[in-house]
Amino acid sequence: MGKQLWRYGKYSPGLYGLPHMGEVIADYRKRNGYTQEALAIICGVDKQTVAYWESQVYLSDMNRRTLLCRVLSIPPALLGLSWRSLLDESETAQYIKDFESFSEFLAESCYGLYEDLLAAAHTAPDKYTPEAVYRFLMHQRELETIVERAPAHERSRWIALLSQYYQHTAFIAQHHCQDERALSYINQGLETAGLVTPRDQALIALAFYKRARLHTIQQKYQHAKEDIEAALSLTEQTNRPVRGACYLLASEIHAFYVEGDEQLKHQCRRWHDWATNLLYKGRVEEDNSFLWFNLYAVHHERAKVLMRFAFAHVTDRDLVALKDPYRRANSRLMGEAKNELDLALRNLEEQLPHQSARVDYALTEARFYLLQKEVEQSAQIAMDALTVALRIHSHRGLKHVAALHALLNEIAPKNPYVRRLEVLLHEAGHPPCWDCWQRSFSGGQRSQ
Repeated sequence: MGKQLWRYGKYSPGLYGLPHMGEVIADYRKRNGYTQEALAIICGVDKQTVAYWESQVYLSDMNRRTLLCRVLSIPPALLGLSWRSLLDESETAQYIKDFESFSEFLAESCYGLYEDLLAAAHTAPDKYTPEAVYRFLMHQRELETIVERAPAHERSRWIALLSQYYQHTAFIAQHHCQDERALSYINQGLETAGLVTPRDQALIALAFYKRARLHTIQQKYQHAKEDIEAALSLTEQTNRPVRGACYLLASEIHAFYVEGDEQLKHQCRRWHDWATNLLYKGRVEEDNSFLWFNLYAVHHERAKVLMRFAFAHVTDRDLVALKDPYRRANSRLMGEAKNELDLALRNLEEQLPHQSARVDYALTEARFYLLQKEVEQSAQIAMDALTVALRIHSHRGLKHVAALHALLNEIAPKNPYVRRLEVLLHEAGHPPCWDCWQRSFSGGQRSQ
């Protein structure tokens, strides 16, 4: 349970997204000034029974929970009940009358509430924890029901919001390395975006962008290329954050194809220039895309592309060629990449508060030092990435650190910092899987 979002108080997490019921009962008993013996007398049980209730994470007896809510004035939601479950028959008719009038008021503000829930899910530091994921999926199911029941004149805006929920859920699944589930959700997001009337080109562009991002993470580069080109065809009808993010991702994806193609390299640089101009020559308005298009993103993405220019590779597996003492990355381009990384770091703290960016940045920096053949520095930075990935429950981050370790181990297997990284991965419960890693990066396939 996200304690910062629970309005009734701070309790340990229980079952089914509810707080620890024993803690709730004990808290409200004390608020009412009762001892365990006094509460036992009121409820017609012995003191040991009250002690038993207060030790339980979850009470399955609904009648017992109803009684405790009445006796101790516990908000029913804390014990998994509704207010209506506490009413007798004589109160029900008035409750229904009051509820109908109240529901009209709720209908006016409900949309804003679900927008706020989506914003909170994007910005919460614990958004990948099991509790936060469960809570968000419950809200998504509620939203699906709302879409089904919404009146025709209201349905489109609810559908648009549901599309963004699916897009966010896709990235939750991806952070937990559930590739197929992630693609299923992002496809639902794209399909749902197409149901909005009148046609919302900006929402469709956003959905194509996010599917391209997922395909890139999953190394399905040809699919990613097709999606980002579809998004680019709609950018004139989008706002600046979506347009700028599309330019950056287009450059990243096409950089996989630049070897021997100077014209394509030039185009990749042009996309970065266009994105930079959006930030420096015009105000980037806040929007609900949650793409965090800012100076950090521009400089970080440019560094990644320059590193690929400096040492042409399609997959990380290709970097094993660094074992060859005569193979080196282009020093001029690596110098440019280092400047971009420094600028990205300067803007990371101020402009990008969520912790997953720290994992991404650290992994990019670790790869930079690997390209420089500074294995120890690369391994140490990978340790930093591992620490943050564990803190935010990012399985994707753990997987990428493990893949980087496998690469470092193949290049410098006896290096003590590389071995230390291996120990930390084992302690994290994510030991390197050599065969899986080799299957993941084998062949250097550009399209899958």
